[in-house]
Amino acid sequence: MGFYQYLKLMRPHQWYKNALVFLPLMFGSVESFDAWLSVVISGLPVLTLGFGVLCAVSSAGYIFNDIVDEEKDAAHPEKRKRPLPSGQASRSNALVLAAILMVGGLAIAWLQDSAFLMMVVLYVINSQLYNWKLRNFAIVDVCVIAVGFIIRAIAGTFLINQPFTSWLVIGVFFVALVLGFGKRKNELQLLGEDAPMHKPVFTQYTETMLDHGIAMSATWVVMFYALYCYENYRTTLDTQPVMMTVPIVAGIVLRYIHLVYVGSDVGRKPHLAIKDKGILIGGILFIIVLIVTLFFYADIYNFVFNLFPPFFPPIIP
Repeated sequence: MGFYQYLKLMRPHQWYKNALVFLPLMFGSVESFDAWLSVVISGLPVLTLGFGVLCAVSSAGYIFNDIVDEEKDAAHPEKRKRPLPSGQASRSNALVLAAILMVGGLAIAWLQDSAFLMMVVLYVINSQLYNWKLRNFAIVDVCVIAVGFIIRAIAGTFLINQPFTSWLVIGVFFVALVLGFGKRKNELQLLGEDAPMHKPVFTQYTETMLDHGIAMSATWVVMFYALYCYENYRTTLDTQPVMMTVPIVAGIVLRYIHLVYVGSDVGRKPHLAIKDKGILIGGILFIIVLIVTLFFYADIYNFVFNLFPPFFPPIIP
């Protein structure tokens, strides 16, 4: 029962969800690359600490949940390998670790910012309500998970004094729905007829219902992202054509859905998406195109115009 088992108990592979706290850096309102870089440099340290806080309290929640579900997890084909049901970690030590993580995380959040502390407390309440009761209701379970994603993203805006908008809330919500319905779909593929034995909510879900949920949520992700790009940059689309990133977002979403339907582990474990070449390339391409279209498009276009003036009318910044 060494250190590694207790680290596994904390589920560091789930910490990627807490990276949403950095989202305000990407979609904040800045006028130039230098201004954006300044916001990143000044905001990165405090957001990194906030990320650590969310990792601590979320890990505490995972441990509390594992303690409650120890017997149920022991009958699951994958979860039985976890430290508690497999007997590789002590229940009492796990409880002490969870308490330390929760108290330590809340204390650091309180020292950082009162509004951030409020969001962390809301996150803890939301996750515990999910673990206690709400995970047993179809649709509600996925929506509660989505609310947890939203809370993380909004928490980041408080740390860097960046106002959050309805676009941030709606966009994160539907991305979370895609991941949530995709996970349910993949779990149903894995567990088959035994699914209700492991998760009572599968008495309410059907494959057709999950297919519709994935399709609807994915459509709204792309649509709302396109609307966000148009609404925020419609007066500067000639010099900041961020709409060029919309097809990339659509491609990433479709690639994820493809992985879910072919039974890839990515459906149940979205953190593995970073190992998929399609999603990895799409993510890198998205970041590059977003930065270029936001800050450098006019300069690049005018450079090309100077080389081939008959074919490209100049852009007036």
